[in-house]
Amino acid sequence: MEFIDPTSLGLAGEPDAARFAAAIMTLAEQRHVQLILLDGPQGWRADWAPAGHARACEKATRTPGKTGLPGIVKPASWTRMADFSIALFDALQSQGWPRIDHTWRGGRAAIESFPTQAWRSLGHPALPGKKATLDHTPWTKRLAAEGMRGIARASHDELQAAIAALAGIQLLAGGLDAADVRGLPPTFEGGHWREGFIICPRRV
Repeated sequence: MEFIDPTSLGLAGEPDAARFAAAIMTLAEQRHVQLILLDGPQGWRADWAPAGHARACEKATRTPGKTGLPGIVKPASWTRMADFSIALFDALQSQGWPRIDHTWRGGRAAIESFPTQAWRSLGHPALPGKKATLDHTPWTKRLAAEGMRGIARASHDELQAAIAALAGIQLLAGGLDAADVRGLPPTFEGGHWREGFIICPRRV
């Protein structure tokens, strides 16, 4: 497992989706990466979906933040994050890293992850928030048991990234059936991307 300092990629200051996408695509090319996993929403709730304030994947994985119809985010304080995340998926899609759907048979894709659900889906207690987690040792041991190496000194964010990354390994090895796929496929509707899968590792 290799962790990259964002500043080494030229990422600092005000987040910019296009610049962020360019940096991670360059890194992916250098490392011969096929899948990019992102902890953030890829779209909005579909107009035709059941009434509510969340996409199907968010309901299925119990995410704390919810993306409703375009522009509506619960809690409202997460709106900037949601807008940035969706713009990042858009930037990646425009450059040949599409949102993953049922037609995927390998190749490049951008995938929505949710680390809290990843811990749950593997049968582990989820990593608490940063302020509540002073000792990461129990979670580094759990990741080591899942086959992860090089994580002994991982930060909170790096542990979350590592557990989410296991889904990418499963997808590359066995396709969509090998991972825990929740939600509805992404569709483009009314000028916006809607719904989309949250993909986490599956307990073997």
